[in-house]
Order: sequence, then C-alpha cells, then structure tokens
Amino acid sequence: MKFETKYLIRWGIPGWVFIFWLFYAFIFLKDINILDVKSLELSKGLALLISLAALGVPVGYIFHQIYFGIIWVANVTNKSRNYDEIANKIGSNFPKHAEWGNDTNEDYYQFEYVWHMVLLNQNEETRKYLEGRYSHLLSTIHSLGSLFISSAFSFLTSIVLIWNLQNDLTSWIYVIIGLTTQFIVFTSAMFNYIYFSNNLNAFQIKIMKTYL
Repeated sequence: MKFETKYLIRWGIPGWVFIFWLFYAFIFLKDINILDVKSLELSKGLALLISLAALGVPVGYIFHQIYFGIIWVANVTNKSRNYDEIANKIGSNFPKHAEWGNDTNEDYYQFEYVWHMVLLNQNEETRKYLEGRYSHLLSTIHSLGSLFISSAFSFLTSIVLIWNLQNDLTSWIYVIIGLTTQFIVFTSAMFNYIYFSNNLNAFQIKIMKTYL
C-alpha cells in the first residue's frame, strides 16, 4: 500500500463515519425522500456529497490528533504506568538508563530505543518480518483509536441532533437503529483497540526477551 493511500484510509474513515451520521440525522430522521428530489437539487446534492467526502479526510485527521493526544500520549506519559514491570518481564538483559524510574517519558523513550536497536541487530529477513508485524499492529491500533474517537463524537452529536429534531421525527425506529449501530461500532472499536494494544505490548516484550 502506498504511503498516501495508507494515511488517506486511516484519516478518511473516521471523518466519513462522522459525516455519514450527520447525513443520517438530517435525511432519515427527518424522513426526507431522496427519490423525490428534483434533478437540479440532486446535482447540488451530489456536489455537496463529493465536497463532504473530501472534507472527511481533514476531519478524520483532527479526530486522529485528538485520539493521539488523549489516549496514546496520555497513556504513555501516565505516571501510574509501570515501565519497570515491563522491563522485568523482558528480563535482566534489558538496558535501563541511568535515571530509570524517575521520569515516565524517559522510560518510554528508552523502551522504544531498545526495541529499535533489537530490530537493527537482526538479519535482513528477520528484521523485515518483525518490522512488518510491528507496523501492522501499530497501524491497526491508530486506526481503531481514531475510529473510537470518531464514533464517540458521532454518538454525542447524534444525541444533540435528535434532541433538537425530536418534534420533526416521523418514526423513532430510525433513532433506535442509528444509536444502536453507533454504540456497537463505538464499543467494538474500543475492545479491538485494547486487544491490539495488548497484542503489540506482548509482541515487543517477547521479541526483546528472545533477542536481548
């Protein structure tokens, strides 16, 4: 997959999901029959849809930054996170820096440094496999994190819109279907994020334990 395509998908999907639920609120909840729309209005609608599809990428990028700041960075710098426990799982061969345990950020940077040094010390075939596996897990984690944040914003935005459009609603079945689907996507992204995060941590620990 090309670099541009990879990030287009990673940032586009969260943005497109959010925009889809905005459309859902205005079209389905207000019972707008798109088949009755005149051709001129349909052309304008298609132009708007294309514009929103393009807008989905920067919107998704913003969701990615929110996710990265709140979940990833905050988790890494969390003072309660015990990198000493992680190092102990790897074993006595894990090289700790001089001020290990005093700064969570520095402990994390050391962990990442050791991980990359382990990769560099492998032969080309082994390194290529490890890098590919690591990249796949990390990319999946970031994609799920962005989707998690997007789904959370979509869910909250839908509740606000439903509250404001409740007098115009023709059927509450669309409300139930929409909120249920969003909740399923939200919880699925959350559980999958936790699973792949634990998978990545276990993968790094076991590989460093093997090759250090």
